[in-house]
Amino acid sequence: MKRGEIYLTNFGKKYHSEFGKVRPALVIQNDIANRNINKVAFKGVTLIPLSTQISGGSLRLTIEARDKLQQKSEVCINELCTLDISRLNLENCLTVLTKSELKEVESKLQKHLGI
Repeated sequence: MKRGEIYLTNFGKKYHSEFGKVRPALVIQNDIANRNINKVAFKGVTLIPLSTQISGGSLRLTIEARDKLQQKSEVCINELCTLDISRLNLENCLTVLTKSELKEVESKLQKHLGI
């Protein structure tokens, strides 16, 4: 698992405005944490969910269908969350963001977090 990869992730039952169901999610957590996740007790992975409901906006990034990502989707940057690694299907990477796409996500994430 590496930063910038997208995997199917089980977000569980939808609760109010939270994302739910199994959907693609972008691993945004740094690669040092990713490499060492099996060495620590807390196995959380920081993710950003994707949606096929294209709405645009300053906190979304559109990704065209490619590789194993079957539908055009948006990375929903304002929905940043941390889930246990067991919720990710790590056997099947759907796609990987390009350097420019990852840079755009990082820029939008900084805007969202006010940093």
